[in-house]
Amino acid sequence: MARPRKSAAERRSEIVRFAVRPNEYALILSVAKAARMTVSDYGRAMCLKGEVTIKQTRALDWDTLDQLRRIGINLNQAVYKLHATGEIPSDLESAARSVEDFMISRLEDES
Repeated sequence: MARPRKSAAERRSEIVRFAVRPNEYALILSVAKAARMTVSDYGRAMCLKGEVTIKQTRALDWDTLDQLRRIGINLNQAVYKLHATGEIPSDLESAARSVEDFMISRLEDES
């Protein structure tokens, strides 16, 4: 199903351009990245509101995200087996405990 079309008032159709020096752009880009925003979103927020609220999040490195993705795939397979056979896979509890221990150790490393 396609996303509903936005009304003319909701569309961002106007473009605002201004020139900056390379060092100014680097600063804008770094602040936008720190705020987890695109340069466009950051610039729009600064122009319209005069401030940007940076939300603190726990950033995960790509290796951790990849491992979590793999864990999700395995969990999905275990749930599929549970629904198909009615049996809980024998190693599911130990796998869940391992994931929990890993995540706790990652949180302790960040502190």
